[in-house]
Amino acid sequence: MSTPTLERAAAIKKQQTDLLSSIPLRTLHIGLWIRSDPPRLNDFHWGFYLHTSATSGMKYHVSSLTGGWIPEHGPNSVLKSNFFCVLIQIASVVETNLALLDNVMRTHDKDMNGILGVTCRVWLVMILEKLVQGGMVRCENLQALEEECMAFGNEYSASAAVNEQPRPVVKSRLCL
Repeated sequence: MSTPTLERAAAIKKQQTDLLSSIPLRTLHIGLWIRSDPPRLNDFHWGFYLHTSATSGMKYHVSSLTGGWIPEHGPNSVLKSNFFCVLIQIASVVETNLALLDNVMRTHDKDMNGILGVTCRVWLVMILEKLVQGGMVRCENLQALEEECMAFGNEYSASAAVNEQPRPVVKSRLCL
């Protein structure tokens, strides 16, 4: 790699590190990833991200790589993910609820493919309903939240397609 390329990579890494360290710990986010280039309107992969340290957190999502849906939960530096578009903060989780939140996220891991019409977005909304019922997320209108997330995704999808860094982290106006 040439020196300008290495310098740009180092600058991007610093921007991502600075942004990650500025995200409050134990905040829960909806993450959106673009699915195509050029991006299509309202076409995203959906997942959750729980920020747990100054440099990373837990990504909770489901994917369909083999024709069926599988859970893929684990540690992740979400800002460095391929095709990552935007994080939308939806809650702050008290430390005593972290284990409960993890359990809720894994509620459908064993019966994922038995859920009629399951997609990553359908799974996310099902989990979100449980988080609202459990008092971990405060949001009165999940349909409006979904629309707000789509609007953020559409706003930032073009910059995601060209990998502008750092990627945006925004707060929902409907939650918290």
